[in-house]
Amino acid sequence: LREMEASQRTLLAEHEERIHVLEMERRRLHNDIQELKGNIRVFCRVRPLLPEERERQRGLPHLHFPPQDPRSLVLTRPDDVGRERRAELRYDFSFDRVFPPGASQQEIFQEIQLLVQV
Repeated sequence: LREMEASQRTLLAEHEERIHVLEMERRRLHNDIQELKGNIRVFCRVRPLLPEERERQRGLPHLHFPPQDPRSLVLTRPDDVGRERRAELRYDFSFDRVFPPGASQQEIFQEIQLLVQV
């Protein structure tokens, strides 16, 4: 009777582990379906500077586009308080995709063409 009980406990543990694995797979598939059905996607396109902005700002030193992550944008600015200068303030933003100022219309369209419906 004890052997049978131990065997049943082992079998129960195996089934519980299998249920857990299948539940995780079900959740992943559910999320994939929801995304394919049309979750809201957020894209960020930073426009190129206008000529007068280029003269005033000398580029976009406050925007950083991490090369290893096309979904991130980092905004920094110096924090000046009175005469004391502190470290830069850093703001991290995450999007479905970030397009830097040099991105072409074609590059952007290639990214979103599956989202465009006729």
